[in-house]
Amino acid sequence: MLGGGAYARDVYQYKKDAGFRVITVGEKEDPRTASFSDKHYFSSRTDIDELSKIVDIEKIDGIFVGSSEEYASVAITLSERTNAHFYATRKQWDILQNKARFKQCARESGFPVIPEFTISNPQDIREIESLSYPVMIKPTDSSGAKGVNACYKADDFQHFYEEALKWSHKKEVIVEKLITDAVDFCVSYTIQNSEATLSYAYTKFKVTSPDHFVSIPMFHMFPSRYIDEYCEKVDKSAKQFIKKLGIENGGLILQGFYKDGEFAFYEAGYRLGGGQVYILTDYQNNANLLRYIINQVLVGKMADYRVAERENARFHSPCCNYYMPLKAGVINKICGLDQVKQMKGVLNVTQMRGEGDRIVDTNALDRVVFRIHAVAPTNEELAELLENISKTIRVYSENDEEMQMEPLTYNHCLEIINKM
Repeated sequence: MLGGGAYARDVYQYKKDAGFRVITVGEKEDPRTASFSDKHYFSSRTDIDELSKIVDIEKIDGIFVGSSEEYASVAITLSERTNAHFYATRKQWDILQNKARFKQCARESGFPVIPEFTISNPQDIREIESLSYPVMIKPTDSSGAKGVNACYKADDFQHFYEEALKWSHKKEVIVEKLITDAVDFCVSYTIQNSEATLSYAYTKFKVTSPDHFVSIPMFHMFPSRYIDEYCEKVDKSAKQFIKKLGIENGGLILQGFYKDGEFAFYEAGYRLGGGQVYILTDYQNNANLLRYIINQVLVGKMADYRVAERENARFHSPCCNYYMPLKAGVINKICGLDQVKQMKGVLNVTQMRGEGDRIVDTNALDRVVFRIHAVAPTNEELAELLENISKTIRVYSENDEEMQMEPLTYNHCLEIINKM
């Protein structure tokens, strides 16, 4: 297990159910996995030679990395060198972890993607001024919104370009047309024995500062109201794209926009999503990608049944992934968390930041303190639950000020849910 601490609770539960051993690796032991790890090695998670020795000594069958793109690349190299299994190949990963290569492969499959600009010299003022603003500047190979910024004028281009370079391992940047006044839309497919099935579709709501400097996801709402239109217009080409990639087993996330009756996508993720959506699909359809991935790397198959018979992206109950972003500052005290965990309809609370952590003014998900999975029978009841969560949790700064970027109200939540 290389990383994946955010999934610790669910890995532990499945370990109890299925009976496999867990060996963790890291220069420091993650307290979230320490309670159930059978053995921990205090080694670097990127030292292939050391990891290969551990695989041999412990007779490791499979490698789990959670949602980490960095460790997924390590896992692929490790699986190529040893007998330990991983679900992705190097060829697939090199295409999908690079936004530019993903878009080229998608175009060849007829899958719609966002137009981009070719930048021959980012230092050339005339070239930069000739762009049609606004644009989106992002690293080709980062995740978690790190280094991703909207640029509204040529004067800011160089600053955001350098920011994107900073977060790119390969020092590659992509500049896209900024899609404004559009709906953030995301789908995911579960692939079993080369059969791709739509697992979920959600619409994303962001909280944005007046100057557009900060734009952070707050809600992922399921099921998206645009799911039927997506299936009619795009589902076929998405499956063609998956076939072209040669994906046999796993989960593929596709993120994009919907505007004026058209869909356009900008990124793919061949991994467990950081949003732990398997918690919602397990509740709605008894389909759990986390368990499927573990099965695949351990025994070579995702399940003893046909996953497509369970997956149904048209969930029977409205639900959401609630991200709680914070204002800049240092977290001094968190209150009300235990009460929220006991609320009816709260399926899970993942704590991402803690007391003593400093929150900085960026677009990165690092400023999110909790990820909360919530479900209710109706839109109205879901809005009420979200308001209660926001009112119950209190996050205070060193100056004893409330740090929630946008406290929730019933009317605002219901408005968002109904239009998502």
